Amino acid sequence: MIYENAGLLRKSMLLRLLGLTLVLSIAFIEPSQAQCISFARNVVKPLLDPYIHDGNYNATYMEEGESAELYKTFFKGESYRLVVKGVDDLPQVHIRLLDDQRNIIFDNANHNFVNVWNFAAENTGTMIVHISIPEKEGGGKIVGGCVAILFGVENKRR
Repeated sequence: MIYENAGLLRKSMLLRLLGLTLVLSIAFIEPSQAQCISFARNVVKPLLDPYIHDGNYNATYMEEGESAELYKTFFKGESYRLVVKGVDDLPQVHIRLLDDQRNIIFDNANHNFVNVWNFAAENTGTMIVHISIPEKEGGGKIVGGCVAILFGVENKRR
């Protein structure tokens, strides 16, 4: 009888510990994501002007040596502004816009690592925004921070 109660007590304590771990994980992960959305809204979105923001805040935490891809549909005849920006502590973000066959349409390495690019879609289709954070030469402490990718559409009613 004593052994049965001890087993239930251990299970109860384990479940409480797992619950506490989950709550703490959410508490530490959510503020980071919220900070990146705030960075996108307050720092990056103004760079879209005079283009109209598409309403999506694509932002996340990245570190040196990491890369990410975002798939986006563009429509023939529309003019767009792509803005990709990381926090000031990060190295320059390398941006490549690829078509659905992964052919390079734009590479900011060929344009002094600009973080804003205006273009008109020649066809309707999905393109890939590939971003990477280069590693610092010489190693050292890895730096990380928020990176945002925002899109704007030209306001043709002006």
